[in-house]
Amino acid sequence: MLGSIAHVGITVRDMDKAVAFYRDILGLRVLGEATIAGEEAERLTRVKGAVLRAVYLRSGTDLKGPPIELLRFLAPATSSSLPPPQLTSPGITEVAFWVKDIEQMYQDLQARGVEFYSPPQLFTISGYGQVKAVYFWDPDGTTLELLQVMKNAS
Repeated sequence: MLGSIAHVGITVRDMDKAVAFYRDILGLRVLGEATIAGEEAERLTRVKGAVLRAVYLRSGTDLKGPPIELLRFLAPATSSSLPPPQLTSPGITEVAFWVKDIEQMYQDLQARGVEFYSPPQLFTISGYGQVKAVYFWDPDGTTLELLQVMKNAS
C-alpha cells in the first residue's frame, strides 16, 4: 500500500536559475539539497556516470503537501535541446499549487515577468466545487498551475 507523496521531481537545465525562480519568484523556501553520485546513483537512474544535484523546496505555509525536488544532472549533462513535456503529452505535465487569492497572485507573478497561458479561468470540478485555475511556465518550460476554490462543493 502506498503512503502519501514524498516529493514531486522536476529535472532542470540550470539549477541556479530554477532555484531563483521557485524561491524568489514563487516564494518557496529551500529545505535542503544533496549531490547523488556513484554506483547507487547509476543503478537508481540507469544512467552511466550519473551525478545529480537535488534541491528540495516547499511552501512556507503548507507543511503537509509534498516538496518540489529540482534535479540537475551534472553528469552526463542535461540536454538543452529537448523540449519540455506538453500538456497533451502522456506522463506528468504539470504541478499545481493552491492559493488564497488567484487574481492577486496572477497579477503579482505577471509583474515579475512570469508568462501565463491565459488569465485565470473558472470551472466546476466534482468534489471541489467552483475553482479558478491558471497555467504558467517555469524557466525550463515546465507547466505549473495555480488553483483557488471559489465555492466549495455542497
